[in-house]
Amino acid sequence: MTAAGATDRAADPGSDVDGDDRGALCGACGEAGEPGDRFCEACGAPLAETAGPPPERRPGTRARPVTARVGPAVPEDTDGRSPTAGDETPHAACGEGTIADGAADEAAERAADEAAGRAAGDGGDGGPAGDDLAAGTVPADAREHAEHAVPGAAAITDLGRVRAANEDAYGLARLPLAGDAGELVVGVVCDGVASVPGSEAASLAACTAVLDAAHDALAHPDVDDPDLTATGGVDLTELAHVCADAATDAVAALAVGRDAPACTYVSALVVDEILVISWIGDSRAYWLVPDDPEESVVLTTDDSWAAEAVAIGLLDAEAAYADPRAHAITRWVAADGPPGPAHVVAHAADRPGKVLICSDGLWNHVPVPADLARLVADRPADTATAMLHAALDDGGTDNTTLVVVDVAVPERDTP
Repeated sequence: MTAAGATDRAADPGSDVDGDDRGALCGACGEAGEPGDRFCEACGAPLAETAGPPPERRPGTRARPVTARVGPAVPEDTDGRSPTAGDETPHAACGEGTIADGAADEAAERAADEAAGRAAGDGGDGGPAGDDLAAGTVPADAREHAEHAVPGAAAITDLGRVRAANEDAYGLARLPLAGDAGELVVGVVCDGVASVPGSEAASLAACTAVLDAAHDALAHPDVDDPDLTATGGVDLTELAHVCADAATDAVAALAVGRDAPACTYVSALVVDEILVISWIGDSRAYWLVPDDPEESVVLTTDDSWAAEAVAIGLLDAEAAYADPRAHAITRWVAADGPPGPAHVVAHAADRPGKVLICSDGLWNHVPVPADLARLVADRPADTATAMLHAALDDGGTDNTTLVVVDVAVPERDTP
């Protein structure tokens, strides 16, 4: 994803605040970075160290929350891009700055150690122990490429062809519900903000926290509530908020000093035909109908400069998405992220299909829902591989991470 401001600096490299406010130029591709950026947002190459602006110079870190929106996901003129609706002026995530004395790197190492501990089955600090749950996150020592599958769902992440590090992560688990309600599939994808130190750890910490939160919630169902019988005593909408809050808390805990590791967030909770989607940022969820691809849609609305510029009528979709600021995010998960709850929407499928959640490393290359639906294979793992290959074949310009979940509509007796 793009940290806002880098393209403005490229357009005006001579701008200056307090004498020296310029970021480093990338020696590999020539892109201008923001002050304090450690890696090039365009190609992922390391940048020469520069000092970030003081806290009062960090625009966007106190942006107002964007109200959750529910409505038509993709207007006809967006080619699969997902403008939001809302009444606020777009804000942009800056992602500038450095952390003194390597504190961000130490925070990243601590998060990686905790994730490795969970993978070993010790549950970390208060998290559920057990190899089955721990295996649902990306192994800390296999960030360049990892895959995981459970019955009816699969996850995959890949470095891509350009980036120096994979700052994406996924989480995937299939957990039993109480009574005869069956099982809950929990999927989550987080995309680290590349220009903020420690964001590789942020994405993994967020995904791990979501699986932990879901596991804990299912251990304490409200089986006496008749309205929750179909979901085993679990309110999926409330659980979506709980999971998003857990992810936010886990990422916020990594902040040290002025810098705050950051990531975007999208999750899916699936029980039979019931889908509950939650997100912060520009990672997306799609509803895919392989038997009728044109019926496929985007379920989320991007928290991005382009989407919100379209929503307030500043630009049309074509102009907004051609703007260098298009992928600057307006909401993100971090200690300094804009306040407000995650977006949460619930759906009930009326036909079999697939839920896809993914980072922008996939949808930047294959944004149109119908095109993604045509990549669906017989097995979720094969679908995940096909979608990854589609992104790589188109250039693989970013880390690519996705989770795909089969959705079946059970036959039920009608009164």
